[in-house]
This record gives sequence, C-alpha cells and structure tokens, in this order.
Amino acid sequence: MVFVVAVLAQNWVLDRELPSRLTGEDLERGRALYISYCERCHGADGDDSGYPLITPLSGLSLRLGDSRVRAFAGPSFYARGRFFPPAEARALMAHILTLPGEKGYSRPDAIVSPQLLGQKLSDSRYMVIDVRSQTEFGEDHIPQAINLPPENVAERARPRLAPGLSDRILVLYDDGAGLQAARVWRAILDSGHRAVAVLDGGIRRWRLENRETSTRVPEGTSVTLLVDSPDLLPVSRTATIPGRSGGAGIPLNVDWNATVTGKGFREASELRKYFTAAGFTGPGLYRLEGAQEYADLFALQMYLLGFEARSTNDGEIEVTL
Repeated sequence: MVFVVAVLAQNWVLDRELPSRLTGEDLERGRALYISYCERCHGADGDDSGYPLITPLSGLSLRLGDSRVRAFAGPSFYARGRFFPPAEARALMAHILTLPGEKGYSRPDAIVSPQLLGQKLSDSRYMVIDVRSQTEFGEDHIPQAINLPPENVAERARPRLAPGLSDRILVLYDDGAGLQAARVWRAILDSGHRAVAVLDGGIRRWRLENRETSTRVPEGTSVTLLVDSPDLLPVSRTATIPGRSGGAGIPLNVDWNATVTGKGFREASELRKYFTAAGFTGPGLYRLEGAQEYADLFALQMYLLGFEARSTNDGEIEVTL
C-alpha cells in the first residue's frame, strides 16, 4: 500500500490511543476504507505474507519509528490513486492501529516477524540486537546485528537509553525462547523508550525460514543500550500495594517452553487458553511458582495480550489492564 511512504514523508506521529477517542461510526468508516483499499494486499489482520514486498501494518505506531505519543492531527494523503481527506485519514489510521497481526495479539507492536525484519535490515532506523552470548553470536547471527551479551545487561536504578539511540527502532532477538530478549525489552521500556520489539521466534525461526545468517564478527559489534541517569526519576518495575502482605498472589504453574513454538510465541487464543489453564483469571496478583526469572517474559506475553504486568515489592506480579 502506497500510503505508508506518504506517512513517512510527512513525519506523522501516530497516537496509540486514537481508536479509543473516535466514535463507533468513525471506526466503522475506517474499517470500510481498509476493506476497500488495503485488505487485498495486507489481509484482514494487517500482516498478510502473500506479498513479500508489502510491509505488515499491525503495530504501525512502532514500525514507523516514532516512539512519541502525541495527538494525531489526521493529515490527508494519497493512496492507490485516491485522495483521503483528514477525516477519512484519521478513521483509516485508527482502524490500522487496531489490527491484531498474524497471531491475533491486542498489542502486536511488541514483536516483529522475520518477514518484516528481513525487509528492514538495510533501513538505518532499525538496530538489530543479538542478546545471546558472544560465542553463539560468533557461530552465526542475523546480518548487521550487534551483539549485547547477557553479562552486559545490568540492572540500573535510573535507566536511560544511551545517547544516539532515541530515534532508532530496536529489535531484540535471542535463541527463540524469548527469555533473554524479554529481559532487555523490559529494561528498555523502563528507560522510557517505546520503539522496541522482540523478533518473534528469535534466530531459531529466522533459520527455519531459510533467511541469511552471517559468521562475520567485525570490530565494534558490541553496544551499550542503557546508562544510569542522575537527572531522571526511575521508572519503577515494582508496584507497591497498600494494605497487603506477601503470599496473596494466585499461583501460576507455567511450563514456559509450552508458551513458544518453533515459530515464536503461540497465537493469542492459544496463549490465553494456556495461561487460563495455569491459573490466570485476568487482572490481579500472581505468583510465578519457582520461576521468578521468567517475570519479564511473562510481562511481554501479558503486554501482547493487552495487559500490563509489574513485579511487586513482595516478589509477586500485579497484572492490570
């Protein structure tokens, strides 16, 4: 769809909250426009892979590379030989911001498919970061990726993105389990940077799709993502809940290997069903039984499903909408 180029040219700032501020009539108008002008190429979910040169649209607010959240001004644009005036442009973009992606997530902006990343490797706005060990990185990695070994990721009281990265889209990947990538994803979010996503399925899915890898390790392939800031208040990863003591959380017995497949995280419906069977009932307090190290992976999966998850001072996890 040609309008994406027009969006970039006008430096649009998309507002993730736009759909919630429009009327039902506006949203229905946007849906009708999408069906008429976009669905044939992009599919009903926005991530149709039948056209390899088409950029997936779900999670568009991240994929345009602007992490700021501002009021959407609704400029007009041309697409497919048609002029979309501001009201139509606004309605159409609102619908696009609700697209669930290939796996039906409420917030697909937190992950990137190999198909999309493969199109963006030469795009200077994207920085691909391999969070595996130096040894694994040397054996093979995604071309142009930079290595950030686990030992180089430290907890920071006042995290801030390192200088020069604020205008970059950061794409993280690990072996495919998601544990290491989720840890760095959460740390970057804590710094206030929103344009960050995890490669769905990691390098395992990348290889399964027969995409190019490299063994070349040039100098300067390590990166510092986060630094301590004395000027910013910390973005707390913990929630203090007055009037309660530890041990009140609902226990979750999760086999984390069961939440992923060779093609990345399970689809939204499967993930919800699995967590429900493990004891998840929606917003509330939870306790990861013997698996506190998976808190960040749980937070990422909750985010994809439309929730927010924060560790409490008692070592439990508060899940909110």
